[in-house]
Amino acid sequence: MAIVLLFTSLLTGLRISLVSHDTFAFLSAILPQGRVHQWHFYSGVILSCVAVFYLLRVKKIRPVRQLLNTKQRYHRFINRIGYLGLTLTLLTGWLHWLALDLAWFNGNWHYLSVFTILLYLVLHGYVYWLECGVGIFKRVFPRRLIYQPVVWLSLSCSFGFALLVYALVVSPLKTKALVVQPIPLATVIDIDGQGNEASWQYAPAIIIQTHGGANFVNGQTKVEIKALSNSEEVYFLFRWADPSASLLHLPLEKTLDGWQVKEHGFYQFNETKFYEDKFAVMLSPSCEHGGDGTTHLGPEPLAGKPKNFHGKGYHASLDGKPRDLWHWKALRTNDMFLADDNHIGAPLLAQSGSRRYSAGYFVDSKESGAYVMNWQWYSPKGITPKRLPKDSNLSLNLALAASVAPWFDYQPYQASLDSYPVGSVLPSVLYRSNRFEGDRADVRARGEWLDGFWTLEMVRKREIRSPNDVPLVQGTCMWVSAFDASQIAHTRHDRPVQLVFSSL
Repeated sequence: MAIVLLFTSLLTGLRISLVSHDTFAFLSAILPQGRVHQWHFYSGVILSCVAVFYLLRVKKIRPVRQLLNTKQRYHRFINRIGYLGLTLTLLTGWLHWLALDLAWFNGNWHYLSVFTILLYLVLHGYVYWLECGVGIFKRVFPRRLIYQPVVWLSLSCSFGFALLVYALVVSPLKTKALVVQPIPLATVIDIDGQGNEASWQYAPAIIIQTHGGANFVNGQTKVEIKALSNSEEVYFLFRWADPSASLLHLPLEKTLDGWQVKEHGFYQFNETKFYEDKFAVMLSPSCEHGGDGTTHLGPEPLAGKPKNFHGKGYHASLDGKPRDLWHWKALRTNDMFLADDNHIGAPLLAQSGSRRYSAGYFVDSKESGAYVMNWQWYSPKGITPKRLPKDSNLSLNLALAASVAPWFDYQPYQASLDSYPVGSVLPSVLYRSNRFEGDRADVRARGEWLDGFWTLEMVRKREIRSPNDVPLVQGTCMWVSAFDASQIAHTRHDRPVQLVFSSL
């Protein structure tokens, strides 16, 4: 059983690692796909219990001193590597899941500890493979064990102990509580990205260690969260470390061959350099693993749906319930004082002629207002801008590109107007209006970057008006993700935050 659990944890863990690391990309074709977080978590729980059982058993056995030959000394040494690797993997796995505010813990340690397990499997297995060949499988899974009652008793005890541990230890820790501080309806909270009102100073804070993102130091950043509520609205204050404010969003550069989009991965829908900073909040009435079951990993994790270009996976809800998704964008929505109100629903039907398939990721409906990209048709070989500045004396540089282009300050592209020198840079985002209207504008938000930190305020009504929104009530669960100049490579955490409302 331990072997089955170990390989279940290993294979699902390698699939999860491919979201952030490419080391084992060559194994992608044989790794499991879909909702692998659940399998990884539960196999880890049971494997932890089996390891504890083994330690208790070994403790009762008195070691027999004997002279060991070379082969026996080799296997004892290799087994100790295995014990060390398993211990490190289980401990870092639990710390990874708990996402505690530990200054010394690095989220990559769990991933790195797997190399010790792989080293053990290679050094331990190759000797037996040389001795037994394919017959090694009969030694690992001997048939006679099936007929021994003690084996089934051991299995039953292990699973029973695992269930007991899950019920008494893991289940109470399944979520991390965020106390929502009540405030009077008359109290004014200005959504300005400052978070300097007196009410915020008294609101209890929690800190979530998020990991796995591109460009962050060690791929991780801590997110501090506070919440306030009155009878009508709930306010959130988020703060996270980011060495720089990234406002460039796929700028357009004039080259000898014409205008091109400056990108580093955008053609595969995985831009990690020329992209704005972002922050996402997902809400759900339930609190299951893997972002409440909405995370489906792998190049083709949804049966009958198109493959993705980056091989990482999709977000989709397969249980018929939408999850609310607030998507703040440092360039595209920040000056609207909004977050883009989106949702995760059932995967949509593939559309012929469309390169990008977004599975269950949708924007909410809107009545008006939008930003659009400043190109006619995208091609990695070159594009034609939709609009050029009316002011011919405007300096087209990176400072200008790190802003949005007001629609009416620009004019339709004409070749006769395109006299800009090579090296000129245009913004890629055009504002048709200064904000959304309708369901897509339900979440007001504003972020400010200062001294290596983003501070972001968000607010939304407690009750919902759209079937794609989730009400902010007692027990609602929340996940947060930070993006550092990346399109999809965001940080993440496993254990959800659960809202706990208190009264005045």
